Amino acid sequence: MPPGGLNEVETAYWKRNAVFSGMDGAFFSRALQGARVKVFRAGEVVMAAGEQMQALGVLVKGEADVFKRTEAEGEGALLMSVLRPSEAFGAATMFLKNASAATEVRTRRGCKAILFPEPWLKTLMREDFSFAENYIAYLTARVHFLTGRLESIASPTAAEKLMNHLAQSAQDGVVRLPHGMRALAESLSISRASLYRVMDGLEREGRLRREGKNIYLGGY
Repeated sequence: MPPGGLNEVETAYWKRNAVFSGMDGAFFSRALQGARVKVFRAGEVVMAAGEQMQALGVLVKGEADVFKRTEAEGEGALLMSVLRPSEAFGAATMFLKNASAATEVRTRRGCKAILFPEPWLKTLMREDFSFAENYIAYLTARVHFLTGRLESIASPTAAEKLMNHLAQSAQDGVVRLPHGMRALAESLSISRASLYRVMDGLEREGRLRREGKNIYLGGY
């Protein structure tokens, strides 16, 4: 079994993460020396909104929902995305003084994550600049992703807004809607009735196909 409390499957997911991809075995062994492997129960908050976590997390087991609070009292929440094994969280609180998380990460079922504190990441970057390059590339990709999300919000029609959103959220041409059409409509700031009308039109045009909670882009 690999060191650090990770099994082979979990280690493989970690190595697939964009920030760590392509690093050699010696680097991974070294990286674990200053990291923490933590297990979270189902429904547990991994990162709270407003928290100054100052650590990069990599999910290696389970799934977690990313929510944006929509009310000052913290009672309303909008589902932004779903984290799956190999994906990272916490980057927005890194390398910026007093930065706090704008979203909440909460487990959907039991999860395991590796947490890399900011000082330890700096050490790893100084030791191996290719790791620093990976991190820069990861942040650049996030900027492109968020720019696309902003464009989807500013799109002139509901159909363009929906297609931009789906294109940004798709994995291998498939968008999974674990919380259904209501959450998707809320994320687009349109009514469910409007969402269904737009989807019906796009499906007739062959631009997407629906099967349960999955949406397939590119037609049949």
